[in-house]
Amino acid sequence: MKKSIILLSSLLLAAACSNDDCGPTQKGETVSIRISASVADNFTRADETVTADRCILEIYNADGTPYNAGKRYTAAADANGKFNFEPSLLSGRSYRFVFWADKAGATADTDLHYDTSAGLRNINAITTDLTACDAEYDAFYAVADVVADKSQDVNATLRRAVCRLNVATGFIPAETGIHTVTATFADMPVAFDALTGTVSGSATAVSTAAVEIAATGEQLQWYTYLFAPAEEGVRTVDFNLAATAPGSSDTEYAYAFSQIPVQRNYRVNISAGTNAELGITLRAEP
Repeated sequence: MKKSIILLSSLLLAAACSNDDCGPTQKGETVSIRISASVADNFTRADETVTADRCILEIYNADGTPYNAGKRYTAAADANGKFNFEPSLLSGRSYRFVFWADKAGATADTDLHYDTSAGLRNINAITTDLTACDAEYDAFYAVADVVADKSQDVNATLRRAVCRLNVATGFIPAETGIHTVTATFADMPVAFDALTGTVSGSATAVSTAAVEIAATGEQLQWYTYLFAPAEEGVRTVDFNLAATAPGSSDTEYAYAFSQIPVQRNYRVNISAGTNAELGITLRAEP
């Protein structure tokens, strides 16, 4: 009878025991990691709605080498703007989870503005068809270090991989309607490593934008998103901005912007005015 009671107690304890209260899983066993990645609880940032609707997850070993032959996971945003994953990993090892979130193409696996086909350590801006004044170029990333000693839940906060460049030209067009704005970059940053946060590469690029002047007396404003380093003052860009009036091919406004600083997860606000002096302020994103 005593042996039966001991055996029954052991069985009940085993049934009730979880990884959280009974210690780590044995090394080499498979554990499930439930992941939720999001930009913010309400899926908005400052005064704009987040347009990123797909997220890619790649898993690396602690030394930065790809895990499981570089397999990637893709998730669409749920109703709350969260991206959910549940990969299975070998316990007893440390991993680095790397996330990239942006606007998808026709499906969640289709790139739209950023080429991820070479992996999240070599993301490239697609420069063949750049459109400025488009919030869909906003993009986010995150890195989470995970020790797979048990099945667990992981929350990752996505931050901008880009900076937003805002230009208030000070120019007031004579006509209302849709004005065409062309920006020509001499040294646009084009590559991003989502594991290290390193920005690399430089390319000439041309972007267009249809900017509406809705009322007489309204100034011409323009914005774009660029890959940028996390540190202040590490990188600058040069670009020429030109605008034409509705139904015209003649340039109504032109300005050469030089040595404009860019910083990741910041807004760079530029006031051009009518003289050679630029007003430049950097404001951190929430």
